[in-house]
Amino acid sequence: MACWELGIQLKRDWLPKAEKEKVKLLVVGIGTAESAKEFAQQVGLAPEMVFGDEEAAAYQSIRFVNSDFEEDGRQRGMRMMTQKTADAVRSRANGRPVSFFGLFDVPFLMTNDDLETAKEIYKPLMPEGDNAMDKTLVQGGVLVFNGQQQVYKHRDTSVGVHAELSKVMAALA
Repeated sequence: MACWELGIQLKRDWLPKAEKEKVKLLVVGIGTAESAKEFAQQVGLAPEMVFGDEEAAAYQSIRFVNSDFEEDGRQRGMRMMTQKTADAVRSRANGRPVSFFGLFDVPFLMTNDDLETAKEIYKPLMPEGDNAMDKTLVQGGVLVFNGQQQVYKHRDTSVGVHAELSKVMAALA
């Protein structure tokens, strides 16, 4: 769901700044080309800027965090949701604890307006077939290039811990 939250933010916040600065924004997600098109349509991005990586090959080649977590010895899936996830979601506009029917807040479970909107439009578009779970449990990130030179790299350390737009744009200055 955090990818859908980010998609909403890309459309609303990132794309206008990128267009103003004449920066090309491309989105690559795990899944088929058809999944990429569906995602683009749901969050309101132009389909020609959203690409599907069915085998997660791009993620692996640029060494974004994969689901085996061999780099720090944790078991599979242990990094997907951490306190960093809650902190990141809470830090975004209108971040707040999830409420259980208005009776009490659920500890360490956070939401915000974009995440709530994402829940409304979310469709499961995960890969299928062999190693589908390993392909799905991949953290993403952001790469920024000036021509062929990489000027910025952010690796998501946990679900929802996305790059900050101000840092991305500063890298292009």
